[in-house]
Amino acid sequence: MAESMQTPAANSAPPAAKTEVSTKSGRRQAIVAAVGGLLIVGAVAMVLKNADLGIASGDPAQPTVNFVAQADLGAAATTLTPSAAGALIEDAQRCKVPLVSMTISRGSAALGGTIRIRSGSYVSPYFTVADTTQRIAVPYPAPYGSGSGTFVIEGTATGAIVGLTPAKAMLELPGAQSVPVVWRTVSPC
Repeated sequence: MAESMQTPAANSAPPAAKTEVSTKSGRRQAIVAAVGGLLIVGAVAMVLKNADLGIASGDPAQPTVNFVAQADLGAAATTLTPSAAGALIEDAQRCKVPLVSMTISRGSAALGGTIRIRSGSYVSPYFTVADTTQRIAVPYPAPYGSGSGTFVIEGTATGAIVGLTPAKAMLELPGAQSVPVVWRTVSPC
């Protein structure tokens, strides 16, 4: 009878050891799964950060600007000051420094009103406000790598809308209106 008492006790020791091993194995699997999940989330975050999705900043005090697509550089050249167009387009084609893409819309401005844009040392030609939206290009107002700068909009087209993200109404014209902007410094190529 002593043997029968020892047999169940001897048989109960291995299951406890098996439970301890399976618990350790389950913890390892959970840790590996958690680390794998974090790596996947991190990789997705890096891809989204580096992608230029044109996500709006939503900040009217500091709108976002985006660059001219490579396929649109030919059309963009016609909106630049002729003396500067060649060098600016060449830099954009070689992916050195992209150009800003924006629009000018009539809004509440009188037809025939004018706007020009100072962007750093660059001064655009005057654009005449029309019933149709005009797409234009200008250089970035500060070194591209800085990610922020200020445009100065000048002219007589009070109430015209400059297409940034979000759009900005030019209410301080005639005269000059400063518009601080931001951008993501990603390669356009």
